[in-house]
Amino acid sequence: MAGQPHDLMLRVHGAQPTEDDVAAWMSEGSVIRLEVTETANRAPHTMLVNFGGVVFAWIVPFKSGQ
Repeated sequence: MAGQPHDLMLRVHGAQPTEDDVAAWMSEGSVIRLEVTETANRAPHTMLVNFGGVVFAWIVPFKSGQ
């Protein structure tokens, strides 16, 4: 998180960003508000993600229960 290299898997809820969205956010250094969960057991919540600090993003569809 802040100031440290960190891998984080986020499950995005609501409107799903496209690969082009994520690429543009990374290129522009955008701060984006996403509705996410980090684990299957946690309720969705809002997280601000600074895509200017993201160097790699792997976008994979997920199913409930995975």
